[in-house]
Amino acid sequence: MRTSILLLLIIATFQSQSQDYYDQARAHYHEDNLDSARYLINKNLTRKPSAEDYFLSAMIHEAENKDLRALADYEAVIQKDPNNLEAYFQKGLIYYNSASTEQAIQDFTYVIDNQSDSETRAIYYGNDPTGDQGTFLTTLQSMMAQVYQYRGMAYQKLGDWEKALADFNKAFELESSVDVLINRSQLYSKMGREQDAISDLQSAISLDSTSYKAWYNLAILDESVQLPASLINDDSFIPMLNLMGANAYESGDYSSSAMYHTKAIEADPEDDLAYISRGKALLRTGAFGQARHDFIVAMQLEPSRTEAFYLIGNSLFYEKKFQDAVGFYEQYLSIDRSYGNVWFNAAMAYMSLDDKRKGCDYLEKARELGMSQAMEMSDKHCGSQ
Repeated sequence: MRTSILLLLIIATFQSQSQDYYDQARAHYHEDNLDSARYLINKNLTRKPSAEDYFLSAMIHEAENKDLRALADYEAVIQKDPNNLEAYFQKGLIYYNSASTEQAIQDFTYVIDNQSDSETRAIYYGNDPTGDQGTFLTTLQSMMAQVYQYRGMAYQKLGDWEKALADFNKAFELESSVDVLINRSQLYSKMGREQDAISDLQSAISLDSTSYKAWYNLAILDESVQLPASLINDDSFIPMLNLMGANAYESGDYSSSAMYHTKAIEADPEDDLAYISRGKALLRTGAFGQARHDFIVAMQLEPSRTEAFYLIGNSLFYEKKFQDAVGFYEQYLSIDRSYGNVWFNAAMAYMSLDDKRKGCDYLEKARELGMSQAMEMSDKHCGSQ
């Protein structure tokens, strides 16, 4: 009897110590102290590890970017607990991110097919498909929305768009999230359903008006979209400002284009592309001197921006400073002789200086490069030459 009691005490002490190591390891993991977490969980792995121990070990491996080791641990979880949906899900995520798409679909499908056997109120580890939230605690229903979303993304990778769309729709039924709408919009775009894609992105923005990814993807599809004033001054939207400026330029809204690029320059005074782009917009608004200043700054910041030569030439041309304009056009043509527009603009400058011979020669060059306008001008002004 005394021996049995002693044995029970030893087992209880062993179990208590194992649980203590696990709890400490998990606490260190959540505090991102991975070395300490690894040291403590290894103590349990060398004894009689549980599925719980292997699962935590796998997550630590993932945090250390050791996905193959994490896979081995998730497989160990499944051997000890064949119904562990979390392990299948996490395993599927690794396969998905490592381009083993078919295997990922198998694991996600296993979770979907066996979800009815799990506790609906149980707490699970979830992963954000965008990577913004990392790993977090979630319910089965929320996790299932993630599973359908990921399987949809996997089907999309394989080009099976109908199955992908069905999964995105199911994910949205389970949890109406911004991420699902963004991912479904990208699928719609690939399917040629641009209006549906735009509608999803607008819905995503109605759910989260500060979603950078929703605004960015919307700007890609719809050049007329403009950022609210509150977001223009939001630091997280700085990378989008040049895109918005380019879109506004293409839409003919040159004042807005200049404004977006101005905000980009305020955020990064050494952004040479923003200076070039703002200068182009300013040219369209008639602010020729300001535009020229921007082109000069761009060249000072990045001497390889040779397009600044002909853009400066354009600003001078609009001010009827034809002799100065010709000088900049010639500088550009000494570097790149393949741009028909510059030959044409230089021709017009020479014509304005009453140098018909050079003007017609340059029109001929522009004509050879395929400029229909040069063809018309050459026929009109140079036919007798």
